[in-house]
Amino acid sequence: MNSMSSSLSASSETATTTPITTKIITIADLNNLKKDRTILIAGFPGPGLVGSISTSYIIDKLEMYQIAFVESHYISPGVIFIDGKLRHPFRLYANKEGNVCVLVCEAPIMMDGIHFVLDAVMDWAMKNSIEEVMVLDGIPVQGIPDSDRKTVILASENMEQSTNKEIKVTDDEVKKDNGSETEFAPDDGSNPQSNFNRKAIEDSTKKYTTFIGGIAGGLLSACLSNQIPCAAILIPSSSGIPDPEGASLLIESFNNFIKDNKLKIETSQLREQGQKLKKQLEQIIKAEQEQRAAAGGGGGGSEDGNVPSHRLMYG
Repeated sequence: MNSMSSSLSASSETATTTPITTKIITIADLNNLKKDRTILIAGFPGPGLVGSISTSYIIDKLEMYQIAFVESHYISPGVIFIDGKLRHPFRLYANKEGNVCVLVCEAPIMMDGIHFVLDAVMDWAMKNSIEEVMVLDGIPVQGIPDSDRKTVILASENMEQSTNKEIKVTDDEVKKDNGSETEFAPDDGSNPQSNFNRKAIEDSTKKYTTFIGGIAGGLLSACLSNQIPCAAILIPSSSGIPDPEGASLLIESFNNFIKDNKLKIETSQLREQGQKLKKQLEQIIKAEQEQRAAAGGGGGGSEDGNVPSHRLMYG
């Protein structure tokens, strides 16, 4: 009897002490990553899936290749079948030049494990000298977003600072060996050490107040904690409807934000997909309104052009 109880106790301890791990597994050589200029672009399955759609589009257009994946007990089990291959749902990519990495997540992460996953991502980012982080995400709205919607760029303080404001020069350093004064570039609002155009931040809504939660907000918070310059480009998007048009608006804002012309991405393909999807949604809404009117149901819910909440699909 004692031996049986001790056996049960031992098995119980084994079950409760099984380690829960989160790690990033590298599958490609990282030596070509530029240690002083690499940026990380991140997208997650938020409203309209705009983060996931835009990052996947960037990966395709920049001909990026997978360099690593995140393995964790906190990521819902599963795989993604894409481009004729089974892939992990949480992946990291790099371009051939080694100055851009993209993090794309296509699976839910358990709320109580987000910090562990983000710790692993930030540890990887610090070890690989990621200089700046850009998050692409959506702001949830009901129904079809307005046709004149605008993106919002929200940046950390150290993303906005220009280099010559950060550098303090002492009186002894002002003079060159020949006694003449050192010449400094005028403050044009751009940081030569940054990959991003500071002016684009100033042109965005500076007084915008919002809360960014979930994995996207958590990544930005982790960047702040580790003093990594970071920014988010946000677009209003429906919570239950894929939004390629919104993703194209995110990328177009990214094009205005990034300095390197080689990294600017043409978005006509996404725009076309978005216009087709919007027309289909409008036709569905119109047909439903006509059916309700014919049935005499009235009932409201669609008269304002919004998709009925019971028809929204949440991933």
